[in-house]
Amino acid sequence: MPVDKMLTQKERLRQLSQRRRVQEKEATKQAILNAAASLFSEQGYEGFSLRKVAERLGCSATNIYYYFTNKDDLLFAIIDEAFVNFRERLRAAASSTDEPLEGLRAVMRAYFLFGLQNPIYYQLMFLQRSDFLLKYRNEEYEPRIDSFRVLKDTVQRAIDMGDLRFADATTTSNTLWAMAHGIVSMAIQLPQRFDPESVQCNAEMAMDIILVGARKVQ
Repeated sequence: MPVDKMLTQKERLRQLSQRRRVQEKEATKQAILNAAASLFSEQGYEGFSLRKVAERLGCSATNIYYYFTNKDDLLFAIIDEAFVNFRERLRAAASSTDEPLEGLRAVMRAYFLFGLQNPIYYQLMFLQRSDFLLKYRNEEYEPRIDSFRVLKDTVQRAIDMGDLRFADATTTSNTLWAMAHGIVSMAIQLPQRFDPESVQCNAEMAMDIILVGARKVQ
C-alpha cells in the first residue's frame, strides 16, 4: 500500500477515534446533567449536592468534577436547559396567532403555566439563584436573554400594528414580565392562599388591567 494512502488511513482512524471520544464525553456529561436535573426536581435546591448526583450515577464525585467545576457550574447548566424549555414555550405561544394582542396574551399565559407547572425550576431560575440571570457561557447561547426577547418582540409587533399606545417595547415588556413574575412567585410561595383557579383569575385580571390600559384608542 502506498505510503500516502497509509497515512490517509491512519489519519482517518485518528479522527474517528477523536470523534468517538468527544461523543462519549458529551454523552457522559449529558447523563450527569440528566441525573442532576432529576435529583433537583425531587429534592430542590437545599437537597441538591454533587455527592448525591454521584451516588445516583454510581460513580465518585471526582468524575463529576471532570465535567463541571463545582455545584454552581452544574446548577447553571440545569438552569440553561430550563430556560431553553421556557423560551420554546414562549415562542410557541407567540406564533400561535396572527393577532398581536392575542399573541401577547398567549405569551403571558405560557409564562404563568410554565411557572406553575415547574415551581422548583422557576424558583431556581428567578428566585434562589437570580444572580445567574444575566450570565451566559457564550454570546451564541443566551436562553435567558432569548426568553425576554420573545416577549419584547411580541410587544413590538403589537406596537407596530398600532394596537398599543406605548412606543417603548422594553419598558412595556419589563412591566408585563414583572407582573407575571409577581403572580407566579406568590402562587409558588403561598399555595394555601393562591389555588390554581384563583391564580388563573388573578393572571387574567392583571392582563386585562395592563393591556386594556395600554391599548391604543382608535
